Amino acid sequence: MFTEERQKKILDLIQQKGRLRVSELTRLFGVSEVTLRSDLSALARQGYLTRTHGGALLHERSIFPGRASLSFGDREIPNLSAKQRIGRKAAELVEDGMNILLDAGTTILEIARNLKNHKDLTVITDSIPVAVELSGSGDISVLLTGGLLRSASLAVIGPESWNMLERIHVQQAFIGARGVSLERGFFCGNTVEAETKRRMMACAEEKFAVVDSSKFNSSGLVPFADFADFDCLLVDRINDPALLEHLRRINVKLETCSPINETKLRKVK
Repeated sequence: MFTEERQKKILDLIQQKGRLRVSELTRLFGVSEVTLRSDLSALARQGYLTRTHGGALLHERSIFPGRASLSFGDREIPNLSAKQRIGRKAAELVEDGMNILLDAGTTILEIARNLKNHKDLTVITDSIPVAVELSGSGDISVLLTGGLLRSASLAVIGPESWNMLERIHVQQAFIGARGVSLERGFFCGNTVEAETKRRMMACAEEKFAVVDSSKFNSSGLVPFADFADFDCLLVDRINDPALLEHLRRINVKLETCSPINETKLRKVK
């Protein structure tokens, strides 16, 4: 595994857990502690994390820089252009007057940033950054679910959120993931988050999985959905023939957002 790839996976892990130890990273990646300490120091210099004795903590900078936005800039750097393309494409699928659900995550936040010109839209979300991003849009009503705040993702999850989700119905739900595996489906960071995502999907007529290509062939801690649970997969690109064949077989629509043609549509029949 190349240094850049390993450091990206370290970033994914620390976003999920909030804290990492060198010893667990050594077991996970099969490289020396010296190498892992060098990785952590490099990421600390870039402002992604804070070094501690024996490990590192997620560096929560600029959480509330102002009313206009919650900055996830540090976490958006990997695959930022892909996330932006996905965000623009997803927003094109939303019609004025709809009620929609937006999950938490940096790719979902890009959807919110492209919804501001929509009219008479109601957005239900468990993401504080998404809610704040849309708070200044006069034609968009924002409902924030209650629950326990996760510091790594700034999402509110848990029974309070579930109670609200049981009482609503929406036309569309856009759901993110920490990782995607052909064999096991979509993953997130913990069981409470997984249940929150499932309940979001349950109250939507149309369910969109929203991930960038870096999430494929990686996993999180807890699986929360299979490919067949979604109506559409929104992704920047897919190069895996086996996955394409699987989507055809289960009749899940695929929408890709390439740099050349962001509105390219591939219907998988």
